[in-house]
Amino acid sequence: MTDVEHQPCGRCIEEYGLGESNTSGSEPLPWKALGTYQGRFRQLVLKIKEQPQSRTGRAVIQLLAKAHPLPKEVLLVPIPSWKKKRCNPLPNLIAAGFGQPSTMLLHRTRAGLSQHHLNRSMRMHNLTGAFHAAPAPQISLQSKTTVWLVDDILTTGATALAAQKALNEAGHSVRGIICLGRTPAKRLGR
Repeated sequence: MTDVEHQPCGRCIEEYGLGESNTSGSEPLPWKALGTYQGRFRQLVLKIKEQPQSRTGRAVIQLLAKAHPLPKEVLLVPIPSWKKKRCNPLPNLIAAGFGQPSTMLLHRTRAGLSQHHLNRSMRMHNLTGAFHAAPAPQISLQSKTTVWLVDDILTTGATALAAQKALNEAGHSVRGIICLGRTPAKRLGR
């Protein structure tokens, strides 16, 4: 990684397959990512999770923002972690890396099971009612009518859909989700 503006060097972009394929889609909701969460890119994301404030982490987040610029009227909403002690700071750091307004409209209503080994239907059930969203104020968010969720990894989409449902019920319009990586379809049978 280079130190200039926290941008990855060309060799790193090639080595980790950043921005090459699987960088956007529409299921289970519109999404944008930097790459496929597998192989060397998966290892890079895990490294960034361990040291989120690292130069590498900042560079990858800046590359994501450069690869997928969002309209300025978008409001970014990081998806909160269910872990109190070891919460995942990446959604907040990714949102900050875009240099756009972001806010914590979502709150976890309860802790869920660890989803690492759950299939899609089990994840959906595990996250039913897991989020509460602050109501859409009529004045302060008036110009920010479109919301994009922010998370580190999009797996089955269960978390994103549960967050979207809570925000929609509170009067917010969710356009999609931005994340570092998207898991490969074959791996999860989606």
